[in-house]
Amino acid sequence: MKMKLAALAFLASCTAASAQSPIAAIEGEYKLTSSTAVPASKWGFTKAHISIRKLDEQHVVILLSCEWKDEPKAKCDNYYFAKWRDDSLYLQDMNTDGFFRMYFDPAARIFTVIWRGSDRKGSIRRDVYGPANGAPEDAALIRRLKRAEKSYVDPDNVRAFGTHDKWTYDANRIEFQNSTP
Repeated sequence: MKMKLAALAFLASCTAASAQSPIAAIEGEYKLTSSTAVPASKWGFTKAHISIRKLDEQHVVILLSCEWKDEPKAKCDNYYFAKWRDDSLYLQDMNTDGFFRMYFDPAARIFTVIWRGSDRKGSIRRDVYGPANGAPEDAALIRRLKRAEKSYVDPDNVRAFGTHDKWTYDANRIEFQNSTP
């Protein structure tokens, strides 16, 4: 009986130790599967790609490359940092609180971003991303992804805003859906 209990305890500890961390769960490449706005409008993407990369044990960078429905040639890329703390993954506070929220379903590997418009109609856009098999193949998305990647490590940006580990991460949490991170 003691042997069975010891074996069960060992098995439980191995299972817990091998559980995937939330940073490892969210890390990866995602392609846009839909971009819809309410009320219906051209405010959205025709194509987009998100690349989430681990920076260290607590931080990831979220790189966005996209193409606008109404202006395909316009600049459309950005980056955001997120930090794992207090059993949650928080987005940077600078330029994120109030105008968008991020959700992640680890089981389905679906990443959703809800954007709030600043128009009089109170528009809301929902962009849904599914797993991608690597980097985007589209030349414009590749170029824009590289620009976002260069921006977050650009010496002028780092000098002006500081390194990601010095930023504040309090107000905007990435919500994990259908699971406990």
